[in-house]
Amino acid sequence: MKRSITALSLVLLTVFSVGCLFSPRLNLERLGTIGFIGFDSRTRGNISDYAGQVFLEVLLRSQPRARIKELGPSNMVLGEYGSYRLTPEALDTLGKRYNVDAVLIGTLDFSKIRPRVDLASIIIGSIQASVDVDVVMSAKLLDTHDGTTFWADSARVRMDVANVSVFKGGDVVFDAQDPERAYGDLIQELVLRTTRDFRFR
Repeated sequence: MKRSITALSLVLLTVFSVGCLFSPRLNLERLGTIGFIGFDSRTRGNISDYAGQVFLEVLLRSQPRARIKELGPSNMVLGEYGSYRLTPEALDTLGKRYNVDAVLIGTLDFSKIRPRVDLASIIIGSIQASVDVDVVMSAKLLDTHDGTTFWADSARVRMDVANVSVFKGGDVVFDAQDPERAYGDLIQELVLRTTRDFRFR
């Protein structure tokens, strides 16, 4: 009998240990209703919208019981506050306005955008080309009641991105008709690195 109890205890301990090992570091369900705000980016085009979509999909697949409310694009939701000026007072206002307990905000910053095309060859308008980019995705989860930062993380990836518009003078617009095909690999890699604390490992 004692051997049976000991064996059962070991099994339960093993199951518990494995569960702890692979459980997400942050349980979103415990935070109440979370307002998801679209990613902020100074880069023109649809890549930031696509990044927000992929980020949200990964969160919900990882934690399907999380209560997440889409609030809209950052420029419309945050207004005069901006991603970097969310004071506790501003968070309290957002919480009451949208009836959420926390907000998740993020930014997509591009640097060293290197078009793989001779800019001198662009006579007028623009051409479709690929670019080599360094991208940093940053995200924060903030308590709307007291301004506490529950979580923050970031990731940097350098990758070649196709099907973007390159204008004479070097301006680049991420306006691919098929974002998943054009920059899906880039965004998915950034999201997977940034959301590691929310996923079972």
